[in-house]
Amino acid sequence: MRPLFTLLALLAGLMAMPALAQDKEIAVLRAVLAEGPVDISLFSAGFLAAVPPPQLEPIVTGIKTQVGPVLEVTPKGGAEFIVETATHEMESTIVLDGDGKIGGLLFRPAVARNQSIEDILGEMDAIAPEVSYLVTENGVRLYGKNEELALAIGSAFKLGVLKALRDEVDAGARQWGDVVELEAGDVSLPSGMLQNWPVGSALTLQTLASLMISISDNTATDVLMRVVGREKVEAALGTAPALTTRELFTLKANRDLLARYQAGDLAAKREVLAEQASMPLPDMMTTPLTPHDKGAEWYQTPAQLCALIESVGDLGATQINPGAASKADWASVSFKGGSEIGVLNMTTLLVAKDGTRFCVAASWNDSKAIVETRATSAYATLLAKLRK
Repeated sequence: MRPLFTLLALLAGLMAMPALAQDKEIAVLRAVLAEGPVDISLFSAGFLAAVPPPQLEPIVTGIKTQVGPVLEVTPKGGAEFIVETATHEMESTIVLDGDGKIGGLLFRPAVARNQSIEDILGEMDAIAPEVSYLVTENGVRLYGKNEELALAIGSAFKLGVLKALRDEVDAGARQWGDVVELEAGDVSLPSGMLQNWPVGSALTLQTLASLMISISDNTATDVLMRVVGREKVEAALGTAPALTTRELFTLKANRDLLARYQAGDLAAKREVLAEQASMPLPDMMTTPLTPHDKGAEWYQTPAQLCALIESVGDLGATQINPGAASKADWASVSFKGGSEIGVLNMTTLLVAKDGTRFCVAASWNDSKAIVETRATSAYATLLAKLRK
């Protein structure tokens, strides 16, 4: 349930930058990606407060290791640039403050050059011991591996929450402009921002849906699950029980309760969830960041995920964050991903400018952390291949 892509304190209000200023941004990008240790002096104090060096350094080092030495940095427009190496091409957004320090930085997944489909799929196969993926064109299978295998998908389950909500709106039971209040029992742990908002805050269903999908806001998700009801989310996912994000965090923080949940049948699992409903929200600083606890997650096959994103892909909430795709390459991009330690999913619905529809759903599970930069690069390279 962590943010999936490398977002380093990206400023919300990015403004178009004058062309004359771009030489400085290019020089700083080259310096960030230069060989050797990460130069912390390039970053503003505000940036480092949001992304401390112990968090920043492994991210940047991982990117440098993956893409290799920079050959060229080309302006794309405004604050956006294309970084080229011998093996990869990577879109980047950078904002400098008045002192020339980095105030905002975003690296999108690197796209490998000159790889065949077979090379890309081979790379995807090698990322984790358990892998399942499906690529379709206009609903017809192009490529796949274990596509009927239901793996843990993290926050990609929120597509099911959105479908349950959409079904109620389509039936006339609700409207996107309906306002609901944040309740104490809705408050979850990050990712997201609503966990910091006061109880009683009023939000529309549209806002909650947009936050749930675009920034994977866990608290927004749990509000919507309360509004539509667990049973309707279970119906949308085709599996039960459907955990709230708060419930998963609570289980992880209470290992005896987790063991009972994992061992129980459906009725026993529901009893555990009822028992923990009155427990306090775990402390984010003390909740163990354990790898995927099998049986306590959300499980879907790639085929199920493609069906889900097809059912909601026309909604604006799914088109805010394009994931690993480049919006400029497609008529529309709908995306939701998910991750925790040992879990990674990316699900994308692409509509080409000629109307061709592609779905790419890929999941990886492991007993240890998955190298997300490797997975997102392979996935982004596959998406880029489909557009040609």
